[in-house]
Order: sequence, then C-alpha cells, then structure tokens
Amino acid sequence: MVTILAVLAATLWPLNPFPRNRVHWLTDANGIEFERPGLVISKVPLQAAQSNPQQSCTVELLLRPADTKSSSTILTFYNPSNPEQFLVRQWTDGLLVSHDVVEASGIRRRKLDVDHAFEAGKILLVTIVSGLNGTVVYTNGQGAHHFSRLTITQRELAGQIVLGTSPLYYEPWAGQLLGLAVYSNELTTEQVFEHYEGWSGSKVDPSHFSETLAFYSFNERAGRKIHNAVATGPDLEIATVFSVPHKAMLSSPRKEFQANWEYVKDILLNIAGFVPLGFVVCAYLMSTRSRGRSILYTVFAAATLSFMIEVLQAYIPRRVSGTTDIVTNTLGAALGAALARPTLVRRFFRN
Repeated sequence: MVTILAVLAATLWPLNPFPRNRVHWLTDANGIEFERPGLVISKVPLQAAQSNPQQSCTVELLLRPADTKSSSTILTFYNPSNPEQFLVRQWTDGLLVSHDVVEASGIRRRKLDVDHAFEAGKILLVTIVSGLNGTVVYTNGQGAHHFSRLTITQRELAGQIVLGTSPLYYEPWAGQLLGLAVYSNELTTEQVFEHYEGWSGSKVDPSHFSETLAFYSFNERAGRKIHNAVATGPDLEIATVFSVPHKAMLSSPRKEFQANWEYVKDILLNIAGFVPLGFVVCAYLMSTRSRGRSILYTVFAAATLSFMIEVLQAYIPRRVSGTTDIVTNTLGAALGAALARPTLVRRFFRN
C-alpha cells in the first residue's frame, strides 16, 4: 500500500484539477497581468479576411515580461485541424515564433527567433509582419529582423485566441499584456513606427488603421470580458479557473515521440519508477500463488493503475496524459515482477 501511495503521489502531485486563474487587471494602467498560471481565451475563433486569406498579415503585442528565466507560450491561435499553427513564445530572454505547416509528407514545424528581445520589467512592442517576401519582426518599432524563408498567412491567425499558455500543454507565461492587434495587411516600416508611437502614447485608435481584424487595448480595468474594438471580431474572456484549453487525453506514442535526450530520460525514469511496485506486488502475491500467476496479475494490476493515473492526469493542468507512460510503467512493473524470486519471498516472510 505504501508503494502504491508513493506512486500516486509522484504521478498526480499537485492534485489540483481546478487551480485559480491568476489573471488580474492593472490598477494604474490599461492592461492585465498574468501570474502563473493564467489564461485568457476567446469563446469563438478569429476569422481571416474574406479577401485573400493566404496573403499578408501583421500581429502586434505590447507586453512587459515578469522575468527572463523561463520558457512559456504567450499567444496562439488554436485550430483543431492544426493545433499549433501559430505560436508566440518567450524563450528565456528571446522571442520565438513558430508555426506548423501542413505538407504532403506531413506536418513540418518552422520557426524564427530574435535573441535578447526581452528584458524583465520593461515594456516591449513586438510587431510581426508577414507577406510574400517572408516575415519581418520589429521590436519597439525598429530593429527589423528579416526571415525570408518563413511566411505566415492569415489562415494561421484564424482560430481561437489563447493567451497566457499553450492550448495543448502547461506552459504558463508571467508578465503584463498591454495591447494586442491583428491586421490583414502587411504594415510598412513607417506604419510600424507610427503604431509604436500610438501604443507608447496610449492614444491608439483602431479606426485609423486599415484592415484591422482584432484590436484589444485592455482599457476595461474590471470584469472578466475584454472587448474587441472591431465589432465583427471575438471578445476575450478571463477564465475563473485555469486550465489547458485543449489538452489531449491519452496521447498516442507517435504524437508524444521526440528525438532528444529528455524523451529518452523520461522513458527510463518511467520504467525505473514502476520496478519497485512490480517487485513488491509480485512478492506479496507469491506467498499464495505460483510465480507465473503472480507475474501475470502484477502486470495487469500495474497496467490498470497506470491507465487510471493517465486518465486522471488529463484533468490536472501541470500533468500530461499519454499512452507512452502506460507502456513504460507496465514494462517497469513487469521487470520488477521478474526480479522477485519465490525463495527470496519465502525467506522474507519466514523472517
């Protein structure tokens, strides 16, 4: 029983399926603050412009990161057919923008990064402009970084707006969000700087900007709804309880596979973690059953326990629910059961 409780504590802690959503309004300025974990989401998806949704677009984010020590997701536009079609992340002090492109051979991830873009506690306007000639990233209206091989289309910005974490994983961001805008055109260098001056002077009027799909100035300062200045665009909502909006239950091994050392380490830890459980349970069963039956019952019990754990983990934001762990945990229990010998068990109970 002690071994089982230890396994449950290790796999389900912290056991809090309904953590408080740590998002609140700023008292001295327009904006909201995210304290991990925090989530803001649109109930309905943002729609691409009807005319040429494959062409240019621009995203503006006015924010102030709380630190530069962690990696997290700031913004994404979720689409069930391509869940990670566009993500804006903070990677320590760097800006990372990535998108999944659907190709004939499968889904391929492309990304761009701007080193040392963020400073803890300092306001930054990130402007991502994309068109037929690639993508340009501006910081505070200048310092253009050009990425000719990466193009973002309006279709990738058509989806449910998720702020403060990834829609699929627990990747909470900490900081202040002071403005967000999405445009269906490619802003010029002059327009980028003009918008920066507008955001900096707190005199931003979306009606002055052409082709605006969404514009949030966060000037409500109270309540749970954040209004879109564009009447046809979706409003945002501050959730009461934090969750990972589209977290998968029992992800397949194919989706979970990663070709890196961290993945291998997790596999080995999951196997090793269930070896003691398999050994103890099988040793107990051997006192009244044959070795073969004891191993069989132990493996079945471990597989059932692991399955229950993975289902429960789907409802705990910090945890990941996947079938790979069921396989590795069961394998570890089987290894532990195989190590249990009848002679050792009899000697143990005799003493």
